[in-house]
Parts: sequence; structure tokens; C-alpha cells
Amino acid sequence: MKHLYLSFTFLVVFKTTFAQTTQSDSYLAWSSTRKLTASDFIIKTSNLQTSPSFAQFYMDFQVGGFDFMAKNFNKKVHNYLIKSASWLDTTYNTDSSIKYQQTLFDIAEIYTRRFRKELKENKKKILSGTSFIKEINAKIMTDFPQRRIEYDTDTKFGADPAKQKQWEGQIQMELLELKNFTNE
Repeated sequence: MKHLYLSFTFLVVFKTTFAQTTQSDSYLAWSSTRKLTASDFIIKTSNLQTSPSFAQFYMDFQVGGFDFMAKNFNKKVHNYLIKSASWLDTTYNTDSSIKYQQTLFDIAEIYTRRFRKELKENKKKILSGTSFIKEINAKIMTDFPQRRIEYDTDTKFGADPAKQKQWEGQIQMELLELKNFTNE
């Protein structure tokens, strides 16, 4: 019986550890120092079967009732690239595709930091419940795609070098303005 219990415990711990490892291997957190590479795109395509590249971004948050006492929410809100849901056409200009997706990832980080800022500014509201957080999240999730369309249109999906450079400068300025809301 003791061996059965130990085997079951080992299996549960192993399964939990394996599940956490698998998820964390597929989720790449945004970083100011580590930029995207071709290996971050698990799905490889060729001959423009779909589009040159696609990155699936995911923002999550874990805020509870006692977080009204938190100094900030920088460790409570995360911005990820889901590697297993992202693709790269290896027959197209991969450097250009990666730069485009990195720019989108950086824009997503701006909105992640804005979310953290909104939470900090409204943390006393947590005392009366966390439903307002869904409203903030909905606004952020609406604003980000609108900004993405603006970027795509202005830069022709990152293909206009002069416009791309302007956007990169603007994005870096915004990230710097929101530096107090990074989780690095």
C-alpha cells in the first residue's frame, strides 16, 4: 500500500511538473533584452501558404481580493507569445517577418503596461470586488487591435522601412514612459 501511495504521489508530481514545463516551454514572456528569433515560431510554413508570419500573443492576469494592498501589479499581469500557435514562412524574408512580429509584441507590451498602470490607479476598487478588472481588460483588448491595424496600415505590415523606423522609435518612447510598469 505504501508503494502504491508513493507511486501515485510521484505520478501526480511528475504530471504537474511536466504540464508546467510544457506550458512554460510554449509561452515566451516579453523581454526588453531578448528579441524574437526564428526558433520561437514552432510552426514553419513555406511558399507563402498562409501569410509570411503570425504570432499569437496572450495577456493574462491574476488579481485577487487582497491585492488592494499590493504596491503594484507588475507581477500580476503578463504578456506572452505562444510559440506553439505562431508560424514563420521559412521561404520568405524571415528577418523582416521577425522584426514585424517583434514590433507587434512590443505594442502588446505597451498595452500590458497600461493594464498594470490602470490596476494600480484603481486598486482601491478591489475592496468592492474585482469585476471592474474585466472592464479594464476589455478596453485594453479593444485598444490593442486598433493600434495594430494603425501600425499595419501605416507601415504596410512592416514593409515600409522609414515608417517602420518611426514606429519603432515611438514604441520605445512609450515603453520608456511606462517603465514603472514593467515586470522585469
